[in-house]
Amino acid sequence: MEARYDPFARGPFPVGVETQTWTDAARKRTLTVEIWYPGADDYNGHDLDPATMDWFVPGWAADGVSTPEELVPQQAVRGAQWRAAVEPFPLVLLIHGWAGFRRESTFLGTHLASHGYVVVSPDVAGTTFADVDAFLGQQEPLGEPEALLRHARDNAEARVGDVPFLICESIARLPVRHDGVGVTGASFGGYSSLVAPTADARVAAVAAMCPANDDSPIVRGSEVFNDLILAPWLSDPATMILAADRDSLLPLYGQLTLAAQLPATRRRVVSLANADHNHFVDDIELGQAWMGEFVGRVAAIFPDGPGDWPLVARSVQPMERLIPGDFAKRAWQGAVLAHFNAWLRDDPDALEATRDMDSLLSAAGVQTHTYEVGYA
Repeated sequence: MEARYDPFARGPFPVGVETQTWTDAARKRTLTVEIWYPGADDYNGHDLDPATMDWFVPGWAADGVSTPEELVPQQAVRGAQWRAAVEPFPLVLLIHGWAGFRRESTFLGTHLASHGYVVVSPDVAGTTFADVDAFLGQQEPLGEPEALLRHARDNAEARVGDVPFLICESIARLPVRHDGVGVTGASFGGYSSLVAPTADARVAAVAAMCPANDDSPIVRGSEVFNDLILAPWLSDPATMILAADRDSLLPLYGQLTLAAQLPATRRRVVSLANADHNHFVDDIELGQAWMGEFVGRVAAIFPDGPGDWPLVARSVQPMERLIPGDFAKRAWQGAVLAHFNAWLRDDPDALEATRDMDSLLSAAGVQTHTYEVGYA
């Protein structure tokens, strides 16, 4: 009997990781990037062994001040020798959200690298946790709505220029293909995924996770994201939006409305049942508790807008009402890998499996509903 296509299993390659700092001289903008890549066979198993895998200071802890207990692992070996490439590896950009950091979704970056992708994840200047924490500190105790709108708009525009810079720099520095690029990320990173085709014709597949958009309580009544997303696209990537059906910041209705307007020929929305906005990062349980505190802080600073942050704060669900984090991460690993395998590698098994995404993801023990806005 033929084996079922399985994008959930770890790939055949050990994973290496390194950190570099890239500067866009033309824009005077510097991005620190985390790079996950297929490692040489000598590292088999080392990326899964706590004694040899990489441990790092998370983005919300101060480097040099954090305690050993705050270190968190990622399933990769720092500085591992790169696997010899028979041909250039496909490139994926993994872009974090607002108040995030480059290592917020190592579960996805390392999974893709174990299957032969090179994944580049930047600390996006202006929107890292440290940047946003400093911005909010400047606004406390009570901020002007226009200050938050200006912050969001300026950073949304800056992210458009980051995409071609990251692709060009990856091609110049790394053994990656010169075209057929994938882009993924959550929240503000989901927005970056959808705006990527407006900035670079080399984008061939997009997996936008809970992308920021204007039809949501975070900016209701204001234009921040959609005009940039719906600018003319330079390519026609296969586009998948991954959503959470109980998303307190970026509700499902906004994702569906946005998907219907996208110019992509192939577009769909896959909604995970009993999931909230933070079901797209490494430590979902910890992240859910943090999110409740964080949006409460934003609501206290901006009670009169833009948007309705007090409503967002009231909407955040306790973790015990939601799907466990490990189930969500496994689902997203399989969904994103299968999507990229189908459209970046022309894998017929992946293409066939993704025709019925709900059945595919049921193998991860989750319930999803796929809205076929337009899919070939």
